[in-house]
Formats: sequence, structure tokens, C-alpha cells
Amino acid sequence: MSVKKKIYWLTILLVSLTIIITFIFNIYYTWQKTLDDRYKETTAVANLLDQSLQGSFDDYILDSSISKEEKISQLNTKLQPFVDDIIISFENFGTGYYVKNLQSIVAFGPNFSQDGLIDIKLSSDARIVYETKKPLKFYNYSQTRDGYVVATILPIIRDGEVIGHTWSNVLLDDLFTYFQKDILAMFGILFLMLLIALVGSSMITNQYIKQLKDFRGLLRQSKVSKKSLRKFPQELIEIYTEVTTSREMIMESEKRFRDVVTAFDEFVWETDLDGNYTYLSDRVKSILGYSAKELIGKSTFAHMEAPNNEIIAHYYKEAIEKKITFRNIHFAKKNAMGDIIYLSCNGVPIFNEDNHLIGYRGATRDVSLEKKHEKEIHLLAYYDQITMLPNRTMLMKQIQLLIDKNKPFALLFLDLDQFKSINDSINHTAGDTLLKITASRLKEQLVENDQIFRFGGDEFIITLTNFKTTEELTPRIQSIIDTLGMPVKIKNIHLFNTGSIGISVYPQHGTTAEVLIKNADMAMFKSKANGRNQVTFYSIGFENEITESFALANDLKEALGTNQFVLNYQPQIDLTTGEIIGAEALIRWYHPSKGFISPEKFIRIAEEHGHIIELGNWILNQACADRKKWLNAGLDKFRVAVNISIKQFEQPNFVEQVLAILRQSELSSQYVELEITEGVAMAEPEIVIEKLQQLKDHNLYISIDDFGMGYSSLNYLKRLPIHQLKIDRSFVMDIEQKNDFAIVQSIITMAHSLDLNVVAEGVETEQQATILRSLECGIAQGYHYFKPMPEVDLVEILHQNKVLHVN
Repeated sequence: MSVKKKIYWLTILLVSLTIIITFIFNIYYTWQKTLDDRYKETTAVANLLDQSLQGSFDDYILDSSISKEEKISQLNTKLQPFVDDIIISFENFGTGYYVKNLQSIVAFGPNFSQDGLIDIKLSSDARIVYETKKPLKFYNYSQTRDGYVVATILPIIRDGEVIGHTWSNVLLDDLFTYFQKDILAMFGILFLMLLIALVGSSMITNQYIKQLKDFRGLLRQSKVSKKSLRKFPQELIEIYTEVTTSREMIMESEKRFRDVVTAFDEFVWETDLDGNYTYLSDRVKSILGYSAKELIGKSTFAHMEAPNNEIIAHYYKEAIEKKITFRNIHFAKKNAMGDIIYLSCNGVPIFNEDNHLIGYRGATRDVSLEKKHEKEIHLLAYYDQITMLPNRTMLMKQIQLLIDKNKPFALLFLDLDQFKSINDSINHTAGDTLLKITASRLKEQLVENDQIFRFGGDEFIITLTNFKTTEELTPRIQSIIDTLGMPVKIKNIHLFNTGSIGISVYPQHGTTAEVLIKNADMAMFKSKANGRNQVTFYSIGFENEITESFALANDLKEALGTNQFVLNYQPQIDLTTGEIIGAEALIRWYHPSKGFISPEKFIRIAEEHGHIIELGNWILNQACADRKKWLNAGLDKFRVAVNISIKQFEQPNFVEQVLAILRQSELSSQYVELEITEGVAMAEPEIVIEKLQQLKDHNLYISIDDFGMGYSSLNYLKRLPIHQLKIDRSFVMDIEQKNDFAIVQSIITMAHSLDLNVVAEGVETEQQATILRSLECGIAQGYHYFKPMPEVDLVEILHQNKVLHVN
């Protein structure tokens, strides 16, 4: 229904209700007025009758000479004409007289008859006036008119006493006739009022409709002048103000919403209860690659990767059933380019005005970058970045899972034996490459449910499961050992590596990850102590050995300050002349309570516990001091050789430290030989060459110790500013074997081609010495000639100017 009709019929309804209410009120009012008018008229007639009885009425009543009947007859004759005149004057009225003493009506009309001159009924309301002495208005049955009347009873009072009464009445039917006349007159007025109201209503409605049309047009305008508003009622002006204010607030809210939607990296959406899009913001294009128009009406679950689509659809259905909000729902989806992206979604239910759920609205953002970062963080937290193996943190979690299963498993603690030497001799990049190749090869040896982790440095941990006895592990462990022994080619260099393995078994050797790792670590150290490239199962006694090792480390630190170390010297012999041309300084430790401690034992501890630099400086300082003392004693034809550790050599101020010690001892550099291992010589080539050149420029004699154990190339070796090569004792020991003979021969030949002297270490037999001389090795050192000896014994031999028979 149009607004016009609504207003029109509303006006008609209001007018009709007003007229009906007015009509009802007027009926009541007219009835009361008609009743009141009749009462007034009957009262007037009764008064008129009463006034007409002055004098004669009393005479007739008091005359005792005549009978009651005669009195009634005489009074009737006297009064009836007057009553008849009254009846004629007052149409439809009835009236009459009653005399109390006569107990009879004496005159009445209309419709007079002698039979009506009787006493009134005992129940008649007229008898009330004899008690109240007041006029009485009533509605009741009339015996003179034989019908219901509206009447007034007026007492006739003489000398204060009521001697009778007069009455006047109107039949009820006649009263209705009066009422109908009044009502008809009122109907005419009301009809005229209704007609005027309808016409006025129509005019007012049309005028208001026109104003509403103008007002509606006004509302469509963004700006309106005050002058344009003046022609409207104040109410509409107030509505306009409210509407425009609300519209401005809505527009501002919409603008704020659009700004927020645009500012955030999310697209806003709405869906129906089936999950089909009903609205999408423009941002969806930059995230999914589809325009809003392309996706409207399509399922939000489309293009989702399985099982995301089924999971999210189920979750959406559950949210609808519970009418709940959902937050941070993550799922994968293909964008328009076919790429997998990760999204995070928040949604709230939409209810209509009847509070019925009709759909959901929310926002979705691209979290692909966050997922990538989470993955990277996970990798950083749980995986080693060089080998991409699970790291120590992951190891602890996985061991705990194995413990929770309460089934036996073995924990292998693996340490690469030559890694430090390779890492130092070539470079750290080569070391990293070796770790990667080793990790890859070890992974290939694992069977189902076995796991490998990088524990740190050159240490790996492997967990082996699915066995009943440790004997079943033997072939699996042997395959790991064989894998570690395979050569690795890095920068055209073939590297040979081995590994030391310690094993602990759950639950025999521990029931926590920490204990199992600690015990396997101790077993691994036992493998190293026994010569490396071995496998050792944990035993209870290992802990005591480790404890002893730490105690020894503490003693070593104390020994450096309490003169517990001494130097022994092993002479070096010229294989041509038999003369002593040098001596290698070898440290010895005489513990005050434990006695002699082997260098093989405490040198490793010094390296592991960070005391090797301090110990190396002590050796160099003491050797220079001894050589200065011998020089002062006239012994000036040989050099003292001092081993330099890699940690010493790596110090940036190493050259300055050496020169400072020489100055402090006041010893010429020509009497000192510095021995560095092949591994040291191969580390950081340019820096090594620079340091060695500085030392050589200061007349220090430079030797490469343990040559043949490293991986130096001829091109690199000829660049080194050195004087001498020392062949490792392992080759001299088996020089009678074909392979080792060929190696020693190659080293000597290469050294001669580079104009370098050669020293053979570990010469213990005449046969070895003979072969070395035949290969033109210039110098020998070993038990075949001299064992390491205290400084005093060496001085005595030197003073004897002892020459050995070497031919």
C-alpha cells in the first residue's frame, strides 16, 4: 500500500473513530438531556396543579358533612376540567391528584375514567414523598396510564403536613419519540461534520503527500539551503536534520570501513549458509588473483587443497549449527595462477531482523610469508643449517619419544677423527662440505625408524631401533664405520676420514636422554683414546676415566704455574756425517702425586680444555732459554726444534710473540727451528704464507712436521717459505713395505726438487736407516740413535762431540 493510501485511510480511521466516539457521547448526552427536559416539564405541570388547589381543595377535604365518595366525586368535578386543560396544553403528558385522607386519586388524565379514582398501590414510589416531604423523580409503572413512565411526584404540603400529591409523567414510548427527534437532528450535524472532515482530510493528506514528495527529493540532495527548508513543517525539518546527520555518520563509517579494508592486507567477504560468496572486497584480486565478480555465487571451498576443503567445510557446518564465531582458521588454496597459498580466516555469524542466521561475514589474509617464516624458524630451531639434519633440540624430543615407547634402542655418539685437521688444513668451507657428504652417506645406511642428528661440530648421533640383542647391531654399525672410511673428494683432493663411535643402550645404560648421551659420549672418548676409528660400548668404568680426565685438566692448569713441566730433547742425526745437528724439544710432566704423565695423554687434554697456547708458549720460552745457556757454554753448531700447535699459529700476533721470546732470552733466531704440521700449513694459505715469510725473514728455520698425513699439493707446497720436511713416523715404521717405501721415496724426491731438507722421524732400526740413506734422506731422528733425554744429558753428549757411525 502506498504512503498516500496509508495516510488517507489512517485519516479516515481517525475521523471515523472521532465521530463514533462523539456519536456515542451525543446519544448519551441527548438521552440525558431528553430525560432531564421531561423531568423539568413534569415538575412544572405538577407545580401548576398544586397551585390550582389553593383554598377549595382544603374545603372539600375538611368538610365532614359529606361522605368520602361524595368528596371524591365533588373534587373530581372541581379538578378534572383543569387536568383536562393541562393535558391539552401539554401533549403526551399525564397528570392528576391524590388525597391522602381520602386514600384515593381524585382526578387524572389523560384517559380518565371513574374506575381510576382509587387508592394508589402500597408499593407505589409516590408514597415516599409523604416521608421525605420532597419532590420525587422516578421511572416506573403508572397505574393511571397502564405503562412505564418518567414521572415527577410533588407533595401537597399544608401547615407542614403532606395532605396529598400531584404528579406529572410521560410515557416511555413518548420519551423515545422526543429522543428520536433529537437524535435525527444530531445525525444531520454529525453527517455534515463527517463530510467536512473527509474533505479536509483529503486536502490535508494531499498537501502532506506533496510535502513528503518534496521532502523525499530534498533528502536525496547532499546539500540543501536553509531557505529550501523553511516551507516544510518543523517536524520534517527535524527529521531532515536527523536523516542527514545519520547519513553523514553512515558515509563516514563506510569511508572508515573502506579505508580499513584497503589499509589491511585482507579481503572482506560474506557467504550464505551454503558457503557461497555473496560479497567480496576488491582486495580479493591481489590475494587470490580472481576478481570479486568472478567469485560471487561460488563456493568458498573451491580451489582448496585436500584435505583442507573437507575439513574447512565440516568446520563451517559446525559453526553454523552452533552459531559461533571462528578465528584463525588456516588452510591452503590455489590462486588464479595455480600456486598454493596459505590463508588465515576469521568470521562472525550474520543474523536477520528475526534473529535467524543467514550467513557469515569475515576477513581473510594471505599468511604464506608467515608460513614460510614459520617453516624457516622451525628449520632453524630443529635442524642443522649445514647438513639439514635434525639438531640437538630435535634429538632430545625424539629420544624422549623413544623412551616413552619403552622399547630398547641404541644411541651412537659419532665423532669424525680427522675433521679438525681437514678443517684447519684446507678451510672451513671444505670442512662444511665434508660434513654434508658424511651426513648424506650416513642417512643412506639407516633402516626404517633409525634416525641421525648433528649434535654439534663434527659430532653426530644415530639412534638404532628394532633389535633384540646388541649383537644384531654389529652389521649395521659396521656399515656406518665402512661409510666413514670412504674417501671424499673436495677441491680435487682425496680426503680420508674415519670415525670414533661410542654406544649406549636403553635402558641398560640410562633411562633419560641426558644420561644416554653422556654415557655414549664417554664411550666415544674411549674409542679415541684407544687409537680412534673404533666402536666402544659404554661401561660403568668410563665415568671414572672421564672424571680423571677433568681432574687432570685442573692439575694441568696448576702445573703451568708450579714448574711441574720439563723439556726433554731428542737429537737429530746427519745421516752422512753422523753428527748431531739439532734436537727436538719434547715436553714431559712429572706430577707431584701421580708421577710421570704421558704427553699423548695430557696434550689432548690441553687442547680440549684450552690450555694448549699457554703450554706451547712455555715450551718455546724454555727451549730458547736452554739453547741460550748451551750457547754460553760454547755449544753453537745445532738448532733446537719446537713444535707449534695450530692454536698458537692462528694467533694474529704469533710472529710478534716468537720474536719477543727470542729477545727476552737474548737468543739469535738462527738457533731455533719451528715445526708446524701439514694441517697448519694448509689452513688459510695466504695468511700462513705471510706469517712463515716473516719468520723466515727473521732467520728462523721452518719445518713441516708429520708430512704425508695431510693433503698439501705440490703447487701449494712450493709456495711455502720453508726449509725442511719431516716425514711422519707412520711411513718410516713400515718403510720396508712396498707402498710406504714408494711414499717415502716420493716425498724425498719432491723435497729435493724443491731444495728442501728431509728429516725422517721414528727411525728405530738399522734397516730403516739404511733404506733412508739409500733414498738420500739427509737427517734421521729416533730410538735407533737416541731416546728423548733430559737437558743435562744432552749437554754432556754435545760436550763429548759425539759422532755416530752411520755408514
